[in-house]
Amino acid sequence: MYKGFAEVDTIPNTHKRLREEGYHVSVCMLRGLVRSGALKAAYSGNKALLYYPNVIKVLQEGTEPPEAVKRQILRLMQQ
Repeated sequence: MYKGFAEVDTIPNTHKRLREEGYHVSVCMLRGLVRSGALKAAYSGNKALLYYPNVIKVLQEGTEPPEAVKRQILRLMQQ
């Protein structure tokens, strides 16, 4: 475990840990990933709690584009 940080934490604390470890990610990006469903979160009231290894996995491996984007790309390739 990283000193002073928990494996499961809020978005602002996860952002702070990411910055200390050299990842340049904004709080808004983390919230957007949670909102879109690309990053899974557990909730305690209104607070989203993120599991740090999952955050790192999403940042390193990326996410699948939504189906609408895939269809649009295919349509453009067929033109």
